Amino acid sequence: MDLAHAIMAGGLAARTTERRFTTTETEIREAEQRVAARRAAMTTASAPREYPGRGRHSAPPPARA
Repeated sequence: MDLAHAIMAGGLAARTTERRFTTTETEIREAEQRVAARRAAMTTASAPREYPGRGRHSAPPPARA
């Protein structure tokens, strides 16, 4: 590879890298929505559970303050 080809390859690689690491407003909003959805799912998953209170192996009801 001669010098001209090396310079061209470096320029193309730089443009590709710039495109890969440059974010748009749309990408930022989508990421924020994914974070909000993940946090909402975590809070619903960690909500207090209601135990039926029947059966030999049922867990005792949680302590209430």
